[in-house]
Amino acid sequence: MAKKANVVKESKIEPKVTNVEVRIAPINVKTIKIGIKGKSPLLMDKMPDETKMAILAKQTGVTKTNKQLRDVAKEQMRAVHLTPSGKIGFPSAGFKSGMIESTSFVGDKMFSKKLLKGVKIMNGPIIPIDFKKQSVLEHSIGANTKFSPQFEDWKCELHIQYDGNNISAQDLVILLNYAGFYYGIGIWSPRSKCGGDFGMYEVATK
Repeated sequence: MAKKANVVKESKIEPKVTNVEVRIAPINVKTIKIGIKGKSPLLMDKMPDETKMAILAKQTGVTKTNKQLRDVAKEQMRAVHLTPSGKIGFPSAGFKSGMIESTSFVGDKMFSKKLLKGVKIMNGPIIPIDFKKQSVLEHSIGANTKFSPQFEDWKCELHIQYDGNNISAQDLVILLNYAGFYYGIGIWSPRSKCGGDFGMYEVATK
């Protein structure tokens, strides 16, 4: 007589669900206003829209148009950066890039360029510039004579938003001071290949 096989019933094991409380530390968003004082004249050389179009036309194989006589006065006007309201200014990206490059002067090795990526200059993209005197500097770039707008005794204010968990207001002030000395803004500034001394600045103490 055959023996009956033992049948084992399978039982389902329900997973135990545990409620885990997750806390997200808030980003400590702060804003600081920092005054900037120019230490040397600021030279501007904004690329005109006509020049951009000419470069694009050349790259896309469009036939060249006949050259026109130079209008020096118009060139000077087009070389100036303007805010949406028409006030003379300078791109905030110029200040921020100098701060990013100056991270090697501030803090320890953990204070990297990545931390500065989150810093935002809120009153841009063109920062209004106040100045006492505007003139024109004639200089040569290769065989081309340039007439660049020059602004003396200039100043501005930066409204900077940052994460207070990783950067302090003191860090930003130090970064801007180094950026003004080692990089500056505009053409012929220390950031240029020739290492000029235009467009240098410092944090205003008053």
